[in-house]
Amino acid sequence: MADWRKITKKQFDDAYNKHLPSGWVKFAFRYFSKNTERKDFAPRRIITGILLGLFGVGFISTIIGLPRPIIAVSTIAYSILLAMLVLYLFSAVFLNNGRIRKIRKILGVTKEEYNALVSKFYE
Repeated sequence: MADWRKITKKQFDDAYNKHLPSGWVKFAFRYFSKNTERKDFAPRRIITGILLGLFGVGFISTIIGLPRPIIAVSTIAYSILLAMLVLYLFSAVFLNNGRIRKIRKILGVTKEEYNALVSKFYE
């Protein structure tokens, strides 16, 4: 397309519907984005609670001088869970960016033009 302003909502929707977000991406953005709705807070709160709890146990255990195995268990569990969460969220962002790149390629628009189209049709 030569001029992005001439792209119709139907053309945009057709390109978008060819590359819908996967469940992996939908879950990540639904529960862990800045725009999470109140009804969707439960998984986010549970994971945050577990991570804060493990961090707190490791922190307090270190302060009061508990044996190293107790500190190690909480620290390793915290590190593994945090790494899994971060890798999951990075993968969701990576997959979503690839999906948007494919939509942009179909429409023949740049990133800024794509964002302008989204704003024009959906905001």
